[in-house]
Amino acid sequence: MEKHLNQLKTKIVCRDTVLRELFSLLGAPEEPLPHSIFIYGHIATGKSLVMESLLQCLKYNYSVINCIEHSNTRHMFDYILQELTPQNLNENDIDSKGKRKCDNVMDFIDDLRSISSKNPDNPMIIVFDKCDRLRDMDMNLLPALLRLRELSGVNVCTVFLSDIIWEKYRVKMGMLEPIRIHFPQYTKDEMQQILFTYKPEGYSDGFYQNYLNLFLSVFFRFCRDINELRYMAQINFSKYIEPVKSGQCDESDVTVLWRNISNVLKSNLEVIYLRVSTEDFRERTELSQQIESTTKLALSFELPFYAKFMLIAAYLASYNPAKEDKRLFMKASTKTKKRKRTIPMNKPIPMNTHVGPRTFPLDRMLAIFCAIIEEKVDLNANLLAQIPTMCQLGLLAMVGDNSLDEPKFRCCVNLDFVVIIGKTVGFSVRNYLYDFIH
Repeated sequence: MEKHLNQLKTKIVCRDTVLRELFSLLGAPEEPLPHSIFIYGHIATGKSLVMESLLQCLKYNYSVINCIEHSNTRHMFDYILQELTPQNLNENDIDSKGKRKCDNVMDFIDDLRSISSKNPDNPMIIVFDKCDRLRDMDMNLLPALLRLRELSGVNVCTVFLSDIIWEKYRVKMGMLEPIRIHFPQYTKDEMQQILFTYKPEGYSDGFYQNYLNLFLSVFFRFCRDINELRYMAQINFSKYIEPVKSGQCDESDVTVLWRNISNVLKSNLEVIYLRVSTEDFRERTELSQQIESTTKLALSFELPFYAKFMLIAAYLASYNPAKEDKRLFMKASTKTKKRKRTIPMNKPIPMNTHVGPRTFPLDRMLAIFCAIIEEKVDLNANLLAQIPTMCQLGLLAMVGDNSLDEPKFRCCVNLDFVVIIGKTVGFSVRNYLYDFIH
C-alpha cells in the first residue's frame, strides 16, 4: 500500500488524506469493493485527477465516463461496455467489443456479467464524472447504478464525481446511500505548492516563489480554480520578468518587481475566466464599443416607417449591380438559364460592399422600395418628401448636376447601420445583398 501511495504522491500533491482514504476502500483486489462512492467538492479540486491516477496505479478493469458527453443512457451504456471489454477477445465472441448494444439497465447488467465471467478475479470500477447530468435522465437510473453490485452479483463499484453535495441527488422514492468523500478547496499554501510545479526553466526556486506569493496575494481572494490560476500565472510571468531582462534590477529586488507587476495583475483580475490578456480584452472592448456606438447612432434617427424602407432601398441600389435587380427583387420572375462564367484564376473579385457606394437613379430606388415592402404603397408627395429630409440628415447624397428629370443619389450609411435599421422593421438586409447570396 505504501509503495502505491508514494508513487501517487510524486504525481499528485496536497491530496494525501483523500488518497489514503480512497486507497483503503479500493486498494485490496482480493476483498469485495464498496457498492458506491460519492466524491464531491468544488470545481478544480483534483477529483478526476486523483481517481484516474489511482485506477491506473491499481490496474483494475475500469471505465471513466463524462456524463456531459452522452445524450442518453444507451450511448452511456455502450461506451462503458466497450471500455470494460478486454482487448484480447476473439472476433467470433458473441460479446466482442464494438458489437454490443445496450438499450436498458437489465441488458447492461447482463453484459456486465458476461464481461466479468472472462476474468472474475479482476474487480471493475465505473467512474461517472460530472454525474449531476444523471439527474436529468431516467429517474430509475441513479438508484440502479448505486445498487449495481447487488443487482449484477459482480465485484463492481460505481464512483460518482460531482461539484454539488449529495443532498441535491436524493429522490422521494429513496435509494442506497453511497460512501461520501469530500475534496476540500486548496489553501493558499497548497495552491502555491501546486503552481510551483509549473515553474519555467532557467529561473531559481526563490525567484518563482516570490512571484507566486505576489500573484496569489491578488488573485487567490477572488478565484480558487487551479486551472484559471495556472493560466493567469503563466501569462503574467512574462511581464514580471521584464525588469530583470532589461537590467533594471536583479531577481532579489522584490520591491521593483512588485511595482512593475502590481497594476498588470489588478487589471488582469477583471478578465479572469475569459482566458484573454488585458490587451486582447481591450481590443474586443473597443470593437464592442464601436458596434454599440453604431447601434445608438442608427436608433437616434427616429425615421418614419416608410422612410426606413426607403433608406434600405437606397443602400441596396448603391451596393447591388443594376443587372441583378430582377433576380433579387422580382417575386415571380421566370427561370433563367444558367450560363457558365469564366473567372480568371488568381484574380480576386472585389465585393460591392467593400468598394464604396455607387450612384443610382431615383426611379431604381423607388422600384426596389416597392419590391421589398410587403404592402402596396401609394408613392405620393408625402412619401417622396422623405428623400430630401434624408439628404439633409446626411443619410443620402444627391450627385451630378441636380437634374430634375433624372436625379441621382448615393447612400451614405454603412452596412452595420442599415442592418440595424432593417431589424427595427423586421427586414433582413443581407438576404438581398448580391455579395452574400451569389
